Amino acid sequence: MFVFLLICSLLVPLSMIVLGKQWGKKPPADRNGVSGYRTAMSRLNQDTWTYAHKYWGKMIFLIGIVLAVTSFAFVVYIKDRSNFETLIVYLVFTQIGIMALTIIPTEIRLHKVFTKKGDRKNKCLGEDEKPWMN
Repeated sequence: MFVFLLICSLLVPLSMIVLGKQWGKKPPADRNGVSGYRTAMSRLNQDTWTYAHKYWGKMIFLIGIVLAVTSFAFVVYIKDRSNFETLIVYLVFTQIGIMALTIIPTEIRLHKVFTKKGDRKNKCLGEDEKPWMN
């Protein structure tokens, strides 16, 4: 049971790492498809779509690594407790909450860089700008 719950507790962080790595480099091609960072602001045009995925991808990749390490340590630490299964459920819901909270800084960043119509506010910023560096 321990191994199964350990694997379950690492599904969200590992998904964050994989999606962050993949979408941070190459966002999904179809803005109107079913996958990707899909908010109204990110789907305005190809520039906002690409920028949102690079920013969000880098963020969830790093957060995913931190969550994977801390989750593994937490599960090993609590493995002998009588309420082990309940704590794993709380852990997974916390991970999902943390992943959902990454939407907030991404949307704030999109609104700083782009107008409501999807045009860049500062035309000096190039296409190759590193969104997570600003």
